[in-house]
Amino acid sequence: MKIFNYSLYENTLWDSEIINLLVQIHEHKGKQELFIQQKPAVLNTLVEIAKIQSIECSSNPK
Repeated sequence: MKIFNYSLYENTLWDSEIINLLVQIHEHKGKQELFIQQKPAVLNTLVEIAKIQSIECSSNPK
């Protein structure tokens, strides 16, 4: 697993575009966690469908 050293950027000033992207990532992670908690069966079904489609695509390249 890669390790990121955040201390290298401790005193760096970030522009508003980067900050907005970080906020959006944080919001989406929260939504994902909420979805996992509220609808685990739906998520498991979607994961299984994605696995099947991935295997089918790998088995039948165009």
